[in-house]
Amino acid sequence: MKQLTLPEIRQRLLNILIELDDFCEEHNIHYYLCAGTLLGAIRHKGFIPWDDDIDIAMSRPFYDQLEQLAQQNDTFHGHYKIVTYKNGTTHYPFMKVLDTETYTKQSYTNESNENSLWVDIFPFDGVPADVNERRNLFQRELFVRKILNLNFAKVGDGKTMGHRLIKPLFIPFAKLYGIDRANKRIDQLCRSYGYDRADYVGDIMWGDYDKEIMKKTDFDQPVYVEFEGHQFKTMSCWDKYLTDTYGDYMKLPPVDQRENHELKAWLRE
Repeated sequence: MKQLTLPEIRQRLLNILIELDDFCEEHNIHYYLCAGTLLGAIRHKGFIPWDDDIDIAMSRPFYDQLEQLAQQNDTFHGHYKIVTYKNGTTHYPFMKVLDTETYTKQSYTNESNENSLWVDIFPFDGVPADVNERRNLFQRELFVRKILNLNFAKVGDGKTMGHRLIKPLFIPFAKLYGIDRANKRIDQLCRSYGYDRADYVGDIMWGDYDKEIMKKTDFDQPVYVEFEGHQFKTMSCWDKYLTDTYGDYMKLPPVDQRENHELKAWLRE
């Protein structure tokens, strides 16, 4: 197999985003650039120079609409595949779109069911306006999320020596709880407050209680931003979103904080 360079990986990721954009347009589904992808769009007009992934967000109603389409037919535009735990095609609670012409390896996880270049899709759900109630909800979800991550963690790998020593002790208990049970519980917690009746929304599934929270009326209003020479949608409150998440987001972080997935990718034969 031919190994891809970082520019080639980024081009394949951009192609996933472009094809997904067309697919969502066909089905009247709205999505937004989010997280580091949105930061890259605003600060660099494209990928963060040391980054190697793309993240997008959807309101829960649009997310459910896309998931229903994936349950009917998970492949679109040739070799792009939507994976969801409800189809048994991913072990994460959120959906991904894969470029099935590629093969990948990562440093810290075993992802044998979805080892292709991907774009992450995160649902944004209704969250409590009360900060203490919101913190409680996110902490409950985070506990289950940690159990889930241990199910496909690599033994002996970790960012610190402490992680490498402690991780093997908890993995058997996490596997006893199980991936499917963890995903169902995370999904249940994310939906517990309800999108339609909420005044605020956020990323319960993979975020923090105090960082990716915004008024639903602002989130539901789209604007366009430039990313790698293309125009994509994001939420109208992107400045507040980035400030809450990254602080002074136009300032580059120290070199030792410029993390990526340590991703290696090849074209399948």
